[in-house]
Amino acid sequence: MKAIKSIALASMTSSALFLAGCNATGGLNSMSNTAKGATAGAVAGALIKSGGNSKDIAKGAAAGAAIGGVGGYVIDHTK
Repeated sequence: MKAIKSIALASMTSSALFLAGCNATGGLNSMSNTAKGATAGAVAGALIKSGGNSKDIAKGAAAGAAIGGVGGYVIDHTK
């Protein structure tokens, strides 16, 4: 069971990083704060929930991505 959790966490983290890389065609400077926040939130949410089962990890990643994305969106639009 621990191996399944590790695989789920690794796949979500790599997916988040991959999607962030696809969004950033000109490097990190061209990446929006919304995308940065969503990526960081997904990773943080998955890590915080990594003590639970794989559904808990996925829920943590989704919640973290949503919260991080909203935070980044607010930062993007208040500059």
